[in-house]
Amino acid sequence: MKIAVVAVTRDGAELARKTAGLLDDTGRYETVLYVPGRFSLLRITGKRQPYRKPLRELFRDLFERYDGIVCIMALGIVVRLSAAHIRDKRTDPAVVVMDELGKNVISVLSGHLGGANALTLQIAGLLGANPVITTATDVQGLPAIEMVAAENSLVAEPLELVKKINSSIVNKQQVTIYTEFAIDIEPSENIAVRDFAEYSPARREENRVVLVTNRTAASFPPGTLFLRPQNISIGIGCRKGVSAAEVKQAIGQALDEAGRAVTSVKSLASIDIKKDEQGLLEAAGEMDLPTEFYGRQELLEVHRTRGSELSFSEFVDQKIGVGGVCEPAAILGAGEASVILMPKKKYGKVTIAIAEGSWPLSE
Repeated sequence: MKIAVVAVTRDGAELARKTAGLLDDTGRYETVLYVPGRFSLLRITGKRQPYRKPLRELFRDLFERYDGIVCIMALGIVVRLSAAHIRDKRTDPAVVVMDELGKNVISVLSGHLGGANALTLQIAGLLGANPVITTATDVQGLPAIEMVAAENSLVAEPLELVKKINSSIVNKQQVTIYTEFAIDIEPSENIAVRDFAEYSPARREENRVVLVTNRTAASFPPGTLFLRPQNISIGIGCRKGVSAAEVKQAIGQALDEAGRAVTSVKSLASIDIKKDEQGLLEAAGEMDLPTEFYGRQELLEVHRTRGSELSFSEFVDQKIGVGGVCEPAAILGAGEASVILMPKKKYGKVTIAIAEGSWPLSE
């Protein structure tokens, strides 16, 4: 986690130096000190960036460049400086404020998803300071649903429903989590964790339902929050010169037919001779999906060990030296224990196969 530690006074600069050093020593953070240019001769070690521009301009840069900002200055100043740059809780940096004596550490922005609450507790523990956290779930010692997602490497969607579920949790209303995978959450008086097989859309549960699954279905009612594991790999074969639009259309259609969510896709996988295929790369970029390319020998090994599960094309074998690309590539992308969820299928100039891997916490 890349952290900017910002001070505005001489005493603040000294506390910033100490705080940055302690954070660096944990091995979890990479810190850069920002101190006024007039204090640049202070004996401060580590990465240091003297600044002379107005704080308002500095904050604009920090919001774009850092995962977290630790401010040693008045809370009111930080609120005013941050206001113009706040965009989305999924992308805003963690913002933490400290007084110059290091007595209080306050979580200000992006407490859960951005990690400000965790950073606050970390700094307070290192300095022996008082952590100030005001999010309702933390104050009551209850789990926030977005933290359940983050701690289990799950993706919450739609994000606007997170607030509704958290509101139900803090107001002691019943919330039921149906999951296909083992997740790290303790059931409590008003939070039930059940096997996904027990879920039925016909149950009247006041829309306070969380589904931990990569599945999509028309029967899932509106108002349902999903926590998505990223355990799907899409194997792709395509003709030379295919367009990004054709690739995206094929992926979307294949996922719809397989009943799986795009947010559960871990990667797009193909043979290494496609690593410069512009349409494929553009589609991956537009969909914000990683790409993985495998050599012919790697694909041949999958055919050797799991050939009975895979289709084989004499034409493809003669052309590139392996009897199929998208199925073994999907398996390699999803992991050794993966299964073919959807065998290869042709969509115009694109051939798709989908593999589903196990989830780390269920292994």
